[in-house]
Amino acid sequence: MVKNLLNYLNRGPYFTILSLFFFVLYTISLFFNLGVAPFYNEEPRRSIIAMEMLFNNNPMVTTVFNEVFYDHPPLWYIVLALSAKTFGANTEFAFRFPCALSLLLTGVVIYYMGKKYVGQSFGLISAFLYLISADLYFFFSNTAEIDIFFSLLVLLSAFSIFHFYEQKRFALLFLSAYFFCFLGFMTKGVVAIAFLGITLMVFFAHKKDFKTLFLPIHFLSAFLCLGSILSFFLIYNQFDDAMLYWEGMWHITKNKSFLDKENNAFISHFIWFPINMLGNLFPATLFIVFLFKKAVLPKIKKNGYIIFLLLFFFSNFLVYWISPGAKARYTYMFYPLIISILTYAFIVSQDKKNKSTTFILNFLALVSLILGVACIALPFIDFFKSIEELIYFGPLLGACVLILFFLQIKTSNLWNKLILGLMGVVAAKLAFSLVVSPLKQFESSASRYKQHAINILEIVKESPILLYSNIDAFGHHKIGKFYITGAYLELLGNRPLKKATYQEKGQYYILHKEELNGQKVLYTIDDVRSCLVLVKNEEGNSGAFLHTAEQSPY
Repeated sequence: MVKNLLNYLNRGPYFTILSLFFFVLYTISLFFNLGVAPFYNEEPRRSIIAMEMLFNNNPMVTTVFNEVFYDHPPLWYIVLALSAKTFGANTEFAFRFPCALSLLLTGVVIYYMGKKYVGQSFGLISAFLYLISADLYFFFSNTAEIDIFFSLLVLLSAFSIFHFYEQKRFALLFLSAYFFCFLGFMTKGVVAIAFLGITLMVFFAHKKDFKTLFLPIHFLSAFLCLGSILSFFLIYNQFDDAMLYWEGMWHITKNKSFLDKENNAFISHFIWFPINMLGNLFPATLFIVFLFKKAVLPKIKKNGYIIFLLLFFFSNFLVYWISPGAKARYTYMFYPLIISILTYAFIVSQDKKNKSTTFILNFLALVSLILGVACIALPFIDFFKSIEELIYFGPLLGACVLILFFLQIKTSNLWNKLILGLMGVVAAKLAFSLVVSPLKQFESSASRYKQHAINILEIVKESPILLYSNIDAFGHHKIGKFYITGAYLELLGNRPLKKATYQEKGQYYILHKEELNGQKVLYTIDDVRSCLVLVKNEEGNSGAFLHTAEQSPY
């Protein structure tokens, strides 16, 4: 039976079947335990804005604690709000689902373009390598952040240019490119326009076809895009000052670019930024050696799709490379480009049985071997005994991964062997979600601040909670970990927090301990930056404040 299985795996046609199995397993791994770990980083603020859109029934104005927050345009928050409406707002899964789905859809787009303009094997491998790139797969797809979604829109805008130019369908080229540009603007502002403008100019300069840029449909598409953006601001101005909103968005964009004069880390950023990005592409980074094969460069020059990817990358990446304020996650739209180029270099390399290929395949097999042994051993390590499911699923997953390792070393077909190796990375993600997410649920600092919200809601019941401060204790850069507590107070309490300018009798307030005025402290939230307290402003309270010891959140 084993011999027959290996004979099947050594046949080329089974590459498609293995790829389908990989995709199914990958999809499971992407959403498995997605909503277990508490919010961290910027997730709380994203969820607060989305929830308050639902509370206020206003998808135009972004607010934090019912106060206008001049951040990015509202599209991403609308997406999060719709997801919360669909899955229920009291779960982290609802706010992380759109980001994970955006990653999956980006992989589908990469596969479609790769299959159409190079071949099916190229499309599958480049898509799979993107989908399992370490930074995206293990970390960022598990968040409620904006960047993968925005990157998908930028890619769709750019790919529309190449795809419809090849078909000479210029109306669809400009209409679709500007449509996705508009969606990109509504997600992250003016940077979407910069991407489209640079890509159009560089691509048509490469094609020596500037006259196409002067077609009436181009001007109509640009007019529709800019007109839609202007319409958004006109509608927004009915609720709040549109000029303040524009200035807020521009301030965010400027601070993250070379336009910010206060960014003084240019040299270190210029050196380490591309190196860091290559590291985030792992395991696709292993294929970089194939770019230096003699037979590769001539073949790259002959493929229009790969040339387009190179043009798009180098013309746009420079903006981030010279901007010390840029972070790695701002460049996620470049990951598919680099990975596709590296995959193409591997595919067209004449000698696929060289030392480089052997090393990559053996490395992936070693990952499977180590992972399989580790999964079996995990239930017997005291540190992990709090995860009850591990005693069953750990050995089961370990046994499956060891079988995968056996198939990797016994399979001789290169493409099947590679897909099996990439499955080992998917198995690593399953193990990661099985172990790390439950640990974060109870052991992370964020879990403490989530529990604060649960304890506070038990005290106030259905009563509203107001935030009071004359020392700006709830300012964006002073709020600290309270963003986490505040997010869960809104999500689990199903009502918004609101800032108050004065105290009323009988109301519950969260305020800074220095602003107490005789009220009895009902609960204390200590943070590195601040100490906030919950009080009820009862009639007759006076004198020195009563600061009780912090109540344990557990």
